[in-house]
Amino acid sequence: MEKTPVFKRIVYKIFPHFVIRGLQILRNEGFYTFIYKVKIHRHSDKDYEKWITGIESEEESKEKKELGNKPLISVLVPVYNVCKKHLTECIESVISQTYDNWQLCMCDDCSTMHEVREVLSKYEDNPKIDIIYRTENGHISNATNDALSLAKGEFIALLDCDDTLAPHALYEVAKAIDDNPELDYLYSDEDKIENNGKNRHMPHFKADWSPDTLMSYMYTCHLSVYRRKTVCELGGFRCGYEGSQDYDMALRFTEKIPPSHIKHITGILYHWRVRKESTAADASAKPYIMESAYKAKSDAVKRRGLNANIELIKDIWQYRVNYIPKGNDKVSIIIPSKDNPDVICRCIKSIREKTLYKNYEIIVVDNGSNDVCKKEYEDICNKYDCKYHYELLEFNFSKMSNNGAKLAAGEYLLFLNDDTEVINGEWLERMLGQAQLSHTGAVGAKLLYPDTELIQHTGVINIANGPSHALCGYSDNDIYYFARNILDFNYLAVTAACLMVSKDKFFETGGFNEELAVAYNDVDFCFKLIESGYYNVVRNDVVLYHYESLSRGYDVEDTAKLKRLENERKKLYKLHKDFIASYGMDPFYNRYLTQVNNDFSYNYMMSEYLSCNYKIKSISDYMESGDIVCHVDIMRLKTSVRISGWAYIKNKRFNNMYKVKILFISKDETVTEVDTEKMYRPEVFADKPYSRMSMIGFECVTGKNIIESDKKYKIAVAINGRMKYIDETLG
Repeated sequence: MEKTPVFKRIVYKIFPHFVIRGLQILRNEGFYTFIYKVKIHRHSDKDYEKWITGIESEEESKEKKELGNKPLISVLVPVYNVCKKHLTECIESVISQTYDNWQLCMCDDCSTMHEVREVLSKYEDNPKIDIIYRTENGHISNATNDALSLAKGEFIALLDCDDTLAPHALYEVAKAIDDNPELDYLYSDEDKIENNGKNRHMPHFKADWSPDTLMSYMYTCHLSVYRRKTVCELGGFRCGYEGSQDYDMALRFTEKIPPSHIKHITGILYHWRVRKESTAADASAKPYIMESAYKAKSDAVKRRGLNANIELIKDIWQYRVNYIPKGNDKVSIIIPSKDNPDVICRCIKSIREKTLYKNYEIIVVDNGSNDVCKKEYEDICNKYDCKYHYELLEFNFSKMSNNGAKLAAGEYLLFLNDDTEVINGEWLERMLGQAQLSHTGAVGAKLLYPDTELIQHTGVINIANGPSHALCGYSDNDIYYFARNILDFNYLAVTAACLMVSKDKFFETGGFNEELAVAYNDVDFCFKLIESGYYNVVRNDVVLYHYESLSRGYDVEDTAKLKRLENERKKLYKLHKDFIASYGMDPFYNRYLTQVNNDFSYNYMMSEYLSCNYKIKSISDYMESGDIVCHVDIMRLKTSVRISGWAYIKNKRFNNMYKVKILFISKDETVTEVDTEKMYRPEVFADKPYSRMSMIGFECVTGKNIIESDKKYKIAVAINGRMKYIDETLG
């Protein structure tokens, strides 16, 4: 076996969250930097171990609720040629459940391995286990249906014969049903285990019900629990869909029930075993699965009375559903702009030259360009046949967009920044086909920084740092958390730099809030769509360049702009209290994923009892400095305080080497200096994602003993002996 070179072994050791397919060394800003050319961006197993030992262990140790309703749950296990050890572990994982009202229904699909019958025979006398033996092999759909015929429970749970349930899995299901007896379909988070049953890894922390995500791939997967009556009414699992029979069932089942009857249980309840021949290891291991997945999706499209192309994405062995627009609806493209003739000309030219869908209009909304620019705008609009609306106003993106919507003749509105550029000709029809679906709210696109493969937008997540662009600053050449930058996903919000919505839904929800003049107006609008029962979605097959943010960045050194941003964020959450950024306040982003970064890493720092190291010092140990630039978020938990953000010293080299400290300063100027963990924050300086400025993020959680609840503290950020006060007190 070829030995990995020492150089690469060192890199693997330092960067375990990357699967590396090649390395370059580039000179960058006066020093050498590694650039990682990666295929799959995978987070460290060590981070997941921290989550298991810290967060999961703490959650499981909490006192269990006494259930008033204890439904019988029938666990269906189709069995075929599985090794003795794996089958035994599967069965024992059901027997050892902390919830006792279960039935195990097993069907052996005429296995040729003698040890299968040997294992099953040992459990035949267990009154809670029913076993049926087929006399001929019928494949997994028939075997599952035979197991279903044994079921007596109100609900059925699906378990593969080589996988295992977490000990509390059925209790969590029963608890959810006890809380809401109307539930028909429940699914949980899951992870992978190795062939030997050890080394838990690759957790899938899922979103709450997301209909468009399910059309992208079988994200609900394991553990899935269905109301038995409805499964039987649907005729059970369909033959001819083997390998995707569960996916086909999920698509058919969820068409029959309202979204309020679907429940996502946050937490790892299922361990999916990775074997060489298993799809858990490689979807291409069983090619027939691709055929059945195609059939399941195309059938769903036809059942729903839609028309779509089912497109194979070879890199990830998944099919994308590209909805074909019905009829010839008109799209009104609304572009707010001022004093930017060259920029908007590039945008409009790209639309006119590349857009294949022809029934659209362009409306330019100008809030007060100077006379010279106004004349250029008029010339551009005459040349490219655009409507031009001029009105002298203070800048207010919301008002400009609303004015454009009132002028629109189209049935659909597309809000577009003037600093965008169309790349692909099908962009408009792909967005329109999605926007026409009755459940769709806002449709967003993937935005890249120009002349790069760096992501600027692929959806907005609502985390402790506030609304944040998912994967901003990361390379689109790589594949991130369950193909977040490739497949189409539901998100809580999308950016209005490129946002399509039906005109009826726009006015139904009140359009853009004109009190949010600059920031978060698009997030507020998307929140309103969610509150009205619609689903926002990002289509990652629609890609545009987005210019301005690359040069403007986060305005990180403009204190006034940062202050305005924070004020508008407070106003946003005042309007939408259900989405106040903290754990679980984004139904499309799992609370067990990071709350301080945008890369879908694991939230192993979420515990209220987790504490960073600290020292007691004096204020004289620090020098107040105006050279520190920082952004800080403070989250008050029940028994502690969580602080995260980013900070650096202006014009200082090697900021990535300095650790940020958080200072709690009491009235007598005693300082409690708290250590922080360094975080990767590429979005802050997105034009330099591999530079020294990428490692300026930090996070810490104070413990109960660090600060006293009856005292008031000033808060400061300290770097290398310098400090800067934060405009917030604690206590």
